[in-house]
Amino acid sequence: MSIHPLIQQDQDYIISLRRWFHSHPELSMKEYQTAARIEAELNAIGVPTRRVGETGVLGILHGKQGPGRKIVLRADTDALPIQDEKTVSYASQCPSVMHACGHDAHTAALLGAVRALKRLEDTFAGEIDFVFQPGEEYGAGAVLFVRDGALEGADRSFGVHMQSDLPVGQVAMNPGAENASVDHFTIRINGKSAHVSTPEQGADALYAAAQIVTALQGLVGRLKSPTDPALIGVGVLRAGEGYNIVARDAVIEGTVRCFSEETRDMLNSKIAETARSVAALYNTAAEIEIKSFTRALINDAGVYAETVPVIEKVVGKGNLVSKALSLGGDDMAEIIAAVPGVYAFVGSGSDGVPGSRLAHHTPGFDIDERCLGIAASLYAESALFYLKQEVKNV
Repeated sequence: MSIHPLIQQDQDYIISLRRWFHSHPELSMKEYQTAARIEAELNAIGVPTRRVGETGVLGILHGKQGPGRKIVLRADTDALPIQDEKTVSYASQCPSVMHACGHDAHTAALLGAVRALKRLEDTFAGEIDFVFQPGEEYGAGAVLFVRDGALEGADRSFGVHMQSDLPVGQVAMNPGAENASVDHFTIRINGKSAHVSTPEQGADALYAAAQIVTALQGLVGRLKSPTDPALIGVGVLRAGEGYNIVARDAVIEGTVRCFSEETRDMLNSKIAETARSVAALYNTAAEIEIKSFTRALINDAGVYAETVPVIEKVVGKGNLVSKALSLGGDDMAEIIAAVPGVYAFVGSGSDGVPGSRLAHHTPGFDIDERCLGIAASLYAESALFYLKQEVKNV
């Protein structure tokens, strides 16, 4: 590995930041003290900031060599509603809230890169925008920066995500699709109560809901190509007031995951159509609400080719591997859609650190902190390469 020298000397700083963020997690769109700490660090470094939304932070660094290209470096900042089960000194101090996906590490690594790039500002032209984005877990944060206009005029974007099933020293990235789109649907079934012994006098919302849940699986199995990955998952089914009462109401909640916008539109349309049709069959009525969290994350192939030597510079040839397609989403997709870019997954697992090989979003999740220097170097080196080299626009 080739950690940038300025980042190497700041390893303790980056680790201490990560541990502070880890012990002070905040839920999506409520990252108030997180944003305040980020602003304090950026101001101490000498990088001006402004808020985007309530808890998003944008820092801007101009190279002293004059105007030039503009690159966006992004980190996400929110935590999850999970109880931290670790006994380490930096375990979460907030009951039932935890950084179980590595966002604390992303934030600390980007701040480490900011400090290095600030010291190098005399060596490059152009602009680096540091995006500290809230609300990734619910697809609410990236769109704030897009709608705000903060990304206008940018030529490249780059982000990193920790990956627990990848060993420290490896990076995974694809010249195309990496993560699926994410939509959340809620179906409310309105029926009529009756005694279970006289079901014909009521309209059974529970039975209609059960039939809808079953029918939804046929949409994936029979209305799209098996070679086009997609998923409809139902995680919530609530209904009923008593064991001997025909249920008056029911609620279904689930998600749609796709890589194709055409398939995404088709499935969301068919979910609504299926819910209404099945509900009507049993004399109930369905109300459908579909919320879009993020589009599919698809790396720009040209930027991928451009970024390969940057990653190999940091982790060495042979340590850049392909990323398995994931039906999990990430709203870095919205930034890449607005500004051509790539998303790199940084190995954070090792046998020597308990919890670092656990799946993301689990109570014992941790990282091998050697990954922080790699992530920070990737941020810094990608910015320096793009701003200082003659690269082909794509």
